[in-house]
Amino acid sequence: MTGLYTRWALILGATLLLAILTYQHYQQHLSTLSMGTLLSSPPVTQPVRIQGMVKSGTLQGDVEHGQATFEFVDGDTSLAVEYQGPPLENIRELKTLVLIGRWDSQAQIFRAQDTALINNFGFVAAAYLISVLALGWMVFAMSQRVMVLFKEIKESKLYEPEADSLGYKE
Repeated sequence: MTGLYTRWALILGATLLLAILTYQHYQQHLSTLSMGTLLSSPPVTQPVRIQGMVKSGTLQGDVEHGQATFEFVDGDTSLAVEYQGPPLENIRELKTLVLIGRWDSQAQIFRAQDTALINNFGFVAAAYLISVLALGWMVFAMSQRVMVLFKEIKESKLYEPEADSLGYKE
């Protein structure tokens, strides 16, 4: 039974380590900032992701060639965006987007260089977690049942008489 618990402790430890690394990856590369947080935080040098909607009547520039300017709104907060990057297929007014870029606090312009999909990582993570927990529980229950069967077989064989090398029972 000690080997069984050691094995499960290793599996749980590996799962916990994987969860911690996944959370760190999410925080560093996939999480989005609200515009209010971006405007109130100190200047950052790394590209950030912000989510908002293109305000109606503000989209200008050559969208098909990847250059556009528009106003980006999120609730009561808005900021000017200057986009230069790959041609945008899905940019239009009143469209909710995630923009990747840098905030230029001196010019008060968000300089976007790419877009990303709107994330719904909470739902995806919950679905994976439920699946993995159910699968883990099933494997654990199966291993427990195998241990019980092994014990029953072992105990039933203890009381059988031993056979000599020729197969004669004593």
